[in-house]
Amino acid sequence: MRSAASLLAVGALLVHAAAAEPPADTRFLAQLAGRWQMAGSVLGKPVRYEASGRWVLNGAWLELSMSDLARPPQYEAQLYLSYDGKARDYIGHWLDRFGAAGARVVATGQRHGRTLVLMFPYAEGAFRDTLTLAGDSGSATLLIEAEKADGSWSTFASYRMQRLPGGAHAPAAPQ
Repeated sequence: MRSAASLLAVGALLVHAAAAEPPADTRFLAQLAGRWQMAGSVLGKPVRYEASGRWVLNGAWLELSMSDLARPPQYEAQLYLSYDGKARDYIGHWLDRFGAAGARVVATGQRHGRTLVLMFPYAEGAFRDTLTLAGDSGSATLLIEAEKADGSWSTFASYRMQRLPGGAHAPAAPQ
């Protein structure tokens, strides 16, 4: 009798531990939480941003806020990312200073290992955002490509992201 009770207790602990471990898709997004420095180019011109990732809306979305280093900033944006477990894909929503017209489109995407590819199907031509996280979670790259009329892709923007000191990523979203 005592063995059966012990097995049940161990089983309950294992189930609880498994439930407490966030899914891999949430852990991937959690690596973006924290403070970042971004350097790269937009339409071939050099840019530098500061960025901050944090969980919002009760942990339903990872918000990556970006702002260029000019004072006052000339460009600001928020990229909201989440994982839809039912559809088994990621959702991305990009909001920036250019207003509502660009915010009408929601992206969907898939993750392959440490790379997430989001497709934004804008009426004027699709955009493809490719986010790749380094294995140490201390750096990442973000490539934004625009689809041309002939179906080929060109670089719209390219960034190298570096985690800032004291910018360790926060735990995964609440479950």
